[in-house]
Amino acid sequence: MTVSDSLRWRLDIQGFTNVETKSQARWVKFSNFLCFLGFSAGTYLQSHALMYLMALFAVAGLSFHHTPFDYLYLYAIRPVINGPDIPKRPAPARFACFIGMVWAALTGSAFLIGYDQIGVILGALLMIASGLQGVLNYCVASQLWRKIYGWPDRE
Repeated sequence: MTVSDSLRWRLDIQGFTNVETKSQARWVKFSNFLCFLGFSAGTYLQSHALMYLMALFAVAGLSFHHTPFDYLYLYAIRPVINGPDIPKRPAPARFACFIGMVWAALTGSAFLIGYDQIGVILGALLMIASGLQGVLNYCVASQLWRKIYGWPDRE
């Protein structure tokens, strides 16, 4: 099944111009949904260690074009279910990993130094942003990327 126009727009914001099927789009957001779960658990538990771990996962997504959760899908889940391949994370999606890394590190730092209320507020906002991406495939940080750098020329 091909993606709808609205899903195509949300994927294009993130730079995933080569995602053609709904199944592929579903697995592109798998990593984002697991990040949402990690940020949610870190906020609920007020755990600086979990937030720092999530920040490290974001660094991996920024540095290696795939997050550890992408690798989980590619090498553990995909062979079992015979799922579609997922593309490397393009620049707007890697920018989102950078924003997530900074945000998770700030949230973890707030928990570490005892500013729990600030940590909960930052964590709740991070949960909202990552939840939008993990559930609806809408990325706030990639939208910011598009506002700064614009859209590529269409051929």
